[in-house]
Formats: sequence, structure tokens, C-alpha cells
Amino acid sequence: MSTTTSPTSPTFETAGRIVVGVDGSSQSAVATEWAARRAEALDVGLTLVLALPPLQVPSPGSLSQMLRQDARDFTTRVARSAQERLDRATSEARAQHPDLDISSALLEDSEPALALVQASKDAEMVVAGTRGLGAVRAMALGSVSRHLVSHAHGPVAVVPETGTAHDDRSAGTVLVGVEDAERSHALPVAIREAARMGGRLLVVHSWEYTPGTVEGLPVMDPDLFSRVQETFSTQLEEQVRAQLDQAPELDVEVRVGLGHAGEVLVNASHEAELLVVGSRARSGLAGAVLGSTAAHVVRQSICPVIVVPTRR
Repeated sequence: MSTTTSPTSPTFETAGRIVVGVDGSSQSAVATEWAARRAEALDVGLTLVLALPPLQVPSPGSLSQMLRQDARDFTTRVARSAQERLDRATSEARAQHPDLDISSALLEDSEPALALVQASKDAEMVVAGTRGLGAVRAMALGSVSRHLVSHAHGPVAVVPETGTAHDDRSAGTVLVGVEDAERSHALPVAIREAARMGGRLLVVHSWEYTPGTVEGLPVMDPDLFSRVQETFSTQLEEQVRAQLDQAPELDVEVRVGLGHAGEVLVNASHEAELLVVGSRARSGLAGAVLGSTAAHVVRQSICPVIVVPTRR
């Protein structure tokens, strides 16, 4: 089944579906293809959404009637162009995935970030690319994706320009960053993803070490460092194994590294097909600040990133 929502419709299909933000750019096409493949894998529908922010039209008395009419004509042309881009993206998706339930919606006078956040309330997942296009550049990572991963009510996937890595080392590997495996919201999602893909799970924890000093010079105790590293590794592996009830045969590698968590995960993303990370998302204005690790990973990862919100 395939449907298209009219340009004036204020609602669109989201419940239990993969929702992807589109704008007609090549980056958007990469994100849409990734979203379509995921929808097929999960046997759910796909909804393509293009949201146009409100355009300012001169009010009566502020400028001449001619200028007001030109402005109205401009908004009509912008909406028509947006509909054409959406229709083209939808047609391409249907051609590539003829058996997939695909719908689309053009939302006029709607902020893209708010539309996608709203969709995340009941969508299976919301997908966005890392950069946008021209007049609808509000779809870019700098605005929409940052707001989306900070305020989303459910999982969000951010797809880089490269799409899914094709390195032999990365095929089927799901990478997850954890701070505390027992309290991690990202780990169960990563376990399900790895089991679904039939690959392996790479669990990464990083810690930062500030050595003591003697006369201003740093001093590192090698024995202490080794014991701490070994303790972290042992505890983390035990915690992960305890959560493998539904995938006991899953190939798991636990890795403890030294350094900033975001940088460690980005480096490891070269050997993964998918990266899962949690974010300390908050409602209200505080949500505008995304956790530093998730923000760094979303910007720099070589592979698609699923951000799992952790409400506090």
C-alpha cells in the first residue's frame, strides 16, 4: 500500500513506522535508502516527511500590494518545489522497494525539528541525515538533528553522507558505547540490533585518567593503571553477559579504552555497520544541550548512529 498526504494535511502516518526527514538533497537520499532498508528488515511502513518552516509574507500596509502578491507567489513556488522534491524522493523509494508500505507528507508552516520530534512519540524510529539543502536547510544536522536527538521521545538514527560502511570488518558489527552497562538504555537496543543482523556486538567503555604529579611532572603508576583497566574490563563483560538472555550465542567483544568517550567511539565506528549510543535528553530548554559524547558521535561517526534517549 502506498499513499501520499496532501500538502495541506496537518497529520501524517507515524505510529509503528520508520519516519525519515527528507529535503531532496543527496544526503537526504542516503538517509531515505537506509530508512527503507530498515523498514523492510523490521517489516514496518516507511513515511517520508518534508517540513517547510513558515515563510514571512508582508502584512497589509507594510509594503505595496504588488510586493505582497510577489511574496505570496514566492511561497507558492517554494511549496510547489518542495512537493516536487518529496514526490521524487517517494517515487525513488518505491522503485527501489516496491513491496514496502510507503507514505509521504509535505508539512507547510511546520518547523522540521518539531515535526520530527512529534513523530518520535509513536514512531518505531525517526531517521535524519547529517546535512540539508538550500531553502530547506533547516533539515541540516546543525539544526534539526541536534534538536531531534536532544528532544526525541524514542530512538533516532542519524545517517552520515557515507551511509553504511562497506568495510569487511564492519559488516554485521554493532558498536555500543556504555558508561554503566547495568543502567544503560543503549545496550539492550544494541543487543537486539546485533542479534537481528546476525553479526557481532562490540561494547566499548572509555575512561579518562589524570595522573598524579611530582614537582609538576605527571607520574603514572603502570601497575595501578593495569589493575584499573582489568577491573573495568572484567566488570563490564560480566554485566553485558548478564543481559544476553535473548541472544546467548551472540559474538561479543568488550573493549575498554582510555580517552574521551566520543573520540573513542568515533575511532571504533570505522569497524562497525551501526553505532548505538545513549543521550541524556531532557524535556524543556535543558534538552537543547545534547550530551557531549552523543553530540560528538553524531557529528563524526563514519557509520549510522542510533541515539537512545534517557529521560531524567
